[in-house]
Amino acid sequence: MFDNIVKNRFWFLKALETYSLAIYFIIKRSTGIFDWDHSPLAVLDDPPFIFLLAVVGTIALVFALWDIKYLYYKQIMTGTLTFVWLAFFLSFLANDALLCVYFSFPGIYSFFVLVGIVAEIKWE
Repeated sequence: MFDNIVKNRFWFLKALETYSLAIYFIIKRSTGIFDWDHSPLAVLDDPPFIFLLAVVGTIALVFALWDIKYLYYKQIMTGTLTFVWLAFFLSFLANDALLCVYFSFPGIYSFFVLVGIVAEIKWE
């Protein structure tokens, strides 16, 4: 298993980053400090979407740990990761536009994660 983590360290880190996004929304929701009443983030911070973030992170973690080679698992994993991070990047971007902020930290973070995923898919 350790050899698979070394081999798939990029996808292991992306799984952890996806979990960190879920933890970010859990912390924001538990503190009650919302700055996104009328943005797409008002929908994406609900518990079903946080659960889906954990599911996508688990899909990536399973690939990183066991290096599954059948049933198009890697394509499904990269597709779901890309979709999730693109959706949240666009939501953070819309939220920043509504708040008249250039870029917030979550927006920059999701942008670099998304660029890293796309770059890894393209130049793998």
